[in-house]
Amino acid sequence: MPLKTLARMLSYIGRHSPGEFGLYWNPDGTMPWKEFYWALQEDEALRFVRESHVREIALQGLELPFSLENNRLRLIGPAAPPEYPVSEFLPGRLFYACRRAHLEVIRLRGLQASGRPYVLLCTEREQAVRIAKRREAEPIVIEIKAEEARAAGTLFRKAGATVYLVECVAADHLVFPLLRALPERTASKGRRGEHGMRSPAVPTAPGSFLVQPGDIGATTEGGKKTKGRGGADWKRKARKDRHKRSV
Repeated sequence: MPLKTLARMLSYIGRHSPGEFGLYWNPDGTMPWKEFYWALQEDEALRFVRESHVREIALQGLELPFSLENNRLRLIGPAAPPEYPVSEFLPGRLFYACRRAHLEVIRLRGLQASGRPYVLLCTEREQAVRIAKRREAEPIVIEIKAEEARAAGTLFRKAGATVYLVECVAADHLVFPLLRALPERTASKGRRGEHGMRSPAVPTAPGSFLVQPGDIGATTEGGKKTKGRGGADWKRKARKDRHKRSV
């Protein structure tokens, strides 16, 4: 792809319509590069883009509305940080998708921004899932009772046609899905040793025989213990042979 074409595409995503791609700019005009990169991975034509391409565009003197510094994009030139106005008109439901491991914390504390100023919410469930899959293969979708939360004082900022930003949403205004318990592990965990440590489980294979300590010196079918080299007879025979050689 020509650098000039790439510059136009990155400008559209980063500056003209970031909300369409589940992105937003911090009030100081910065955005984590990794979030921008994850958004690019959803487009097969842009999966090749790396930090080096952004720097090369700048070196070639091509126009970009942002620069890349210390793993962060920063708006430059006349591109001031966008304003996200508080919205008074909200859809009945908004959606947020998260990792399963974070679900219990959200149940207790509600949605809270972490690492960035806002939490990004979507008007469409599918978009929320798509954004969350950048970090989690099977995200859990939470519904936000938006109008109820707004009436309780939560500020929702519009950041695009289908996305809103909030600093936090109380758990009382969230609808959580019913989840089945995770299946228990069925793999063998081995036996406990003398010090309480589990010894590794030994896999069994068809047609195999594993020697155990009790098998050493085991009895034969007749009930007598087996001895090496055919029992004690080999010792007597060996003494006779030595006696013949000495004669």
